[in-house]
Amino acid sequence: MSIADRFSSILFISTFPPLKCGIASFTNDLIKSIGDDIRNDTEIVICALDKVNTLKDYERPVTMVMDGHSIDSCIETARAVNQDPAIGLVCIEHEFGLYGGEMGSHLLRFLSFLEKPFIIRFHTVLPSPVPKRLQLVRTIGLLAEKVIVMTANSAKLLIEDYQLEPEKISIIPHGTHQNSSVHPEELKKKYSLEDKLVLTTFGLLSPNKGVENGILAMKKIRLKYPQSVYIVLGLTHPNLLLQEGERYRQSLQALIDEHDLQENVRLVNEYVPTEMLMEYLTLTDVYLFTSKDPNQAVSGTFLYAMSAGCAIISNDFVLAKEMLDEHTGIIIEPGQELALAQSALFLLQNKDIRTEMGRQAFLKTRNTPWNIVAEKHLELFDQLFRKPTQEVASSFYWMN
Repeated sequence: MSIADRFSSILFISTFPPLKCGIASFTNDLIKSIGDDIRNDTEIVICALDKVNTLKDYERPVTMVMDGHSIDSCIETARAVNQDPAIGLVCIEHEFGLYGGEMGSHLLRFLSFLEKPFIIRFHTVLPSPVPKRLQLVRTIGLLAEKVIVMTANSAKLLIEDYQLEPEKISIIPHGTHQNSSVHPEELKKKYSLEDKLVLTTFGLLSPNKGVENGILAMKKIRLKYPQSVYIVLGLTHPNLLLQEGERYRQSLQALIDEHDLQENVRLVNEYVPTEMLMEYLTLTDVYLFTSKDPNQAVSGTFLYAMSAGCAIISNDFVLAKEMLDEHTGIIIEPGQELALAQSALFLLQNKDIRTEMGRQAFLKTRNTPWNIVAEKHLELFDQLFRKPTQEVASSFYWMN
């Protein structure tokens, strides 16, 4: 029996465009891909997580807005979901900062009122949790029909550190986009990068991205390759923008000016559309992943670079250790600008090695195109609704 034979709507709870953040983009890409394959009488709808905007600021498929930092909004939204007979499944995108309370505990209040079955995707799974985090994640996991994670390491942590049953966990990788079919040299002409060696980083800017190390590495790189250019694509993260405006971007520009790197570093202050992003990645000679968080569970930017066939130099973090080896990339310790520069110089002066490294990286992401990821979600949905309907837990283990 197809899920479409049981109900007509699947509700995703997530940030969503026009909000500019990684999870919003992820959810938008995912539901578009699911929509290509799902039956016409089944609809994907969105409850947008938003502290500022209201429903009038969104277009369909957004049908609800919830302020995850307001307990009242969480309760009201749960009741609205319960009252909608068309909604048969709720899919929650989880990141601790999306919900209020200690470690995002307001989500528990929403779940305590929710009477519909739900699945949840943990975008972040931290090792060695303190007792309250352990209690929070374990409680959510026990209530969920299924828990989705995007890496084997995250699944391992949920089993070993959070004591969730392996049968409860599904691993579905982060999706990736189709590569540009335009030749890299043509794209370099398009973006005024003719005869340049291009290093690239993209994503929403914040101090945790470590872009300053890429800029400082260019001091040494440009001595050997004065035609090298480091492209940093992305707006300032909206949360950081609310807190301090463009202070971080300004500090990066000051660093560029201090070291006379104006010809070798470009800060592209745009939220780059997918087609443009894939073009930039296609023309990239070396991709730099400089994020400082060693426990980062997954990165769409990292996987997009792999799937685009980029040779990658990455700081040591969870996903890099899972995806990269000597054939697919170079891993360095965070904050090591000299190691970053030396690794970049090695790849820039060895075209055959970096080309083969990019090819191997591409092959390692062959199971991540969005259409394949969408199929895995549909298989999971059908699996859930072949099961007998279960009673929603009536008791709840609250955090003190």
